[in-house]
Amino acid sequence: MKRRLTAILAIDAVGYSRLMGRNEVGTLAALKRHRLELIDPKAFQYNGHTIKLMGDGALMEFASAVDAVRFAVEVQCAMSDRNADVPEDERIDFRIGINVGDVIDEDGDIHGDGVNVAARLEGLATSGGVSVHQNVRNQVRDKLDLDFEDQGEVDAKNIERPIPVFHVVLNEKAANLTTSIVSPPQSLRTRAKRMVVPVFLALLIFTGILWWQLNGLEFEPLEAAEMKQPLPEKPSIAVLAFSDLSQGANKDYLSDAISEEIISKLSRFSEFFVIARNSSFYYNGKAMDVREIAKELGVRYILEGSQQKSGDQLRVTAQLIDATAGNAIWVETYDRNMADIFALQDEITRTIVAALEQSINLAEYDRLLRQPTESLQAYELIYLSRAERLKFTPEGHAEALSLAENALVFDPGYSAAYFSMAWVHINCFRWGWCADRPREDALKQAFAMAEKAVELDPESSLAHWVLASAKMQSGDLEQAEVEYNRAIALNPNSAGVLADSTEVLVYLGRVDEALGRIKSAIRLNPHHPDWYLWTLAWAQYFSGEYEEGLASIDQMTRMPNLARRTQAALYVRLGRIEDAQAVIDELLKNEPDHTLDDLRHSLKGKFRDSSVGERFVEDLRKAGLRDRKSE
Repeated sequence: MKRRLTAILAIDAVGYSRLMGRNEVGTLAALKRHRLELIDPKAFQYNGHTIKLMGDGALMEFASAVDAVRFAVEVQCAMSDRNADVPEDERIDFRIGINVGDVIDEDGDIHGDGVNVAARLEGLATSGGVSVHQNVRNQVRDKLDLDFEDQGEVDAKNIERPIPVFHVVLNEKAANLTTSIVSPPQSLRTRAKRMVVPVFLALLIFTGILWWQLNGLEFEPLEAAEMKQPLPEKPSIAVLAFSDLSQGANKDYLSDAISEEIISKLSRFSEFFVIARNSSFYYNGKAMDVREIAKELGVRYILEGSQQKSGDQLRVTAQLIDATAGNAIWVETYDRNMADIFALQDEITRTIVAALEQSINLAEYDRLLRQPTESLQAYELIYLSRAERLKFTPEGHAEALSLAENALVFDPGYSAAYFSMAWVHINCFRWGWCADRPREDALKQAFAMAEKAVELDPESSLAHWVLASAKMQSGDLEQAEVEYNRAIALNPNSAGVLADSTEVLVYLGRVDEALGRIKSAIRLNPHHPDWYLWTLAWAQYFSGEYEEGLASIDQMTRMPNLARRTQAALYVRLGRIEDAQAVIDELLKNEPDHTLDDLRHSLKGKFRDSSVGERFVEDLRKAGLRDRKSE
């Protein structure tokens, strides 16, 4: 690890969310003026280097304490003058904290107590003021003619020892230090717009990238021809997984939950084309810029953000980028109590909706907004339950059921808990994962849970989805289609519902429609889970597209054992019997008790034309799968 001694400056805008709430356009215009006329030149003058953004503030580094203090004093004195004629409730003020300390340098980022102390000093500063550590005061008092007020030693959160704090007195002495503002050379200003030099980075100190909306992000706009997928006619958006700046175990769940809730609510609007969660979250942790992500997904807009939880407080920052225009069109920071998390998610989503499509009837949107549960414990348990269920194993399903049952302890009326339990029971029935009870009992439980989910939340697309699946498993295809269509109407961009509904269309003999449905789901969710490809290959088997079906299977990154049945049947149709037998041998190696009887049970009463289902069974017989009686 590389260590060095450096001057660290933390800066934050005061009352930023309040100002934006009162007058978004005016606040943004004022920020632009301050940036162009003050912050950029002073950052260049004192060689400030921005290390990283922190919500609507930033962490800066200076070569000396003198440079850091001069920068801070000149900015604050100039802001006092600039705010003189501005109404008090419209003023933009900053807090600044400065420390000198030993830091760990890791790939351009810095860590350590020196950084933490600077952040705490910023929080201890008054609005429009500067707070410094005693070490900073000691280094500059013989070099800068400034007065300091001793605040004593202050206990600060997560800092082992009290901090000796001094406030810089912004009096006539401070004003006498100020120098005229000289703009950087034009060449540096151009480079700054490209995010290369500290001039641009210093801007990020106080705007938290808000200036992009005003002056442009300055990356090359994406042309429609560059997209790997054709741009939809309607506004298209991908919501990336929010970054989690918090600490502790399972720390990512809240960031994921916030992103997912935004995706879910945006997807309710047929006016939008919304990329599904799996594809949006595919880029989590990958070093790719938004331009490349938009190109891969074929979308105009990218929403990205971060959250940081500290005790009962939560800060969420979100920004909406138009990749085709090459700039950010909206950014906001929210400071809330954790108790307000659902209102916060709704607020973010509502703002995005307004920015993307002004013509949407917001009154209709208000009708759709509902807080899913009063219990954060239940919310987290259901999130964890889904993760276990998607492992697609008997053990994962048992754990998912336990987690969902525990969620009901915290909120007995939580629809999503019944949704999760219903899926567990459906898969127990379908795949025989319920050795402790008859399959029929599992199906009865699935119906009970699904109907309860719908009863508790009739407008939930998820609740109608799981009820549709239960009806399909029972052979009630017409009512299954009704429920699938209801789920799609409630959430037109739910790739999962579209993909799952493919199955009932195949059973009804509408194979071409089924293929169109699954391909639409894949377009909405380009980085989909493997079961999409399995479903596509299965539909291609019944449509006679055998080579295409095998190609779909070959794209799967892992092969669930039951997907081998589809693969084997495709081989049989192509006359590749030895390949089909090898696939069934692999299936039986992993699941030696699997028989044609299991297959018949899963298909019982489902195909409108029973001969179609029997053809599938017969192909697997040719591949080597046997009846139980012959085992």
